Amino acid sequence: MDDGCVLIVEADVLVRSSLADYLRDCGYTVFETSDGQQARELLDDAAAVIDIVLADVNGSKENGFALAVWIRANYPAVEVVLAGTAATAVEKAAQICQEGPALAIPYDHQLVHERIRRLVAARNRGGKTPKD
Repeated sequence: MDDGCVLIVEADVLVRSSLADYLRDCGYTVFETSDGQQARELLDDAAAVIDIVLADVNGSKENGFALAVWIRANYPAVEVVLAGTAATAVEKAAQICQEGPALAIPYDHQLVHERIRRLVAARNRGGKTPKD
C-alpha cells in the first residue's frame, strides 16, 4: 500500500534515516537527501511523484526556507512542511507553509505521520488541508 511520497531533507543521517524508516513502515514511499541542492535535483527528476517535502529549517548548506521558496516557485503542487527548533524560524515558516510549522526537532514520528497523512488525504480529495 502506498499512501504517498515524501522527500525528507535532513543533514543528520541518523535523524533522517530513523524518520524515513518510520514513514516507510506507515506505508509511504520515502526519498532522502541531506541538503537543498540534492532535493532540487531529485525534484527536477521526480516532482511528479513527490507529494510532500519535509525539510529542516536549519539545513547544513542552506536553510529550509530557501528550499521552500524555491519549491513554491517551481513545484507549487508539492506540499512543504518545515521543521525546526527556533521560534523565529517558526514565524517565518508560517508565511511559507500552508499549515505553518507545527513540527519540532527532535521529530515526534507520530506527529510527522499525522501531518503527512492529512496532507495526502487533502490532496486526494482535491481540497485544502485543515488547520491544526
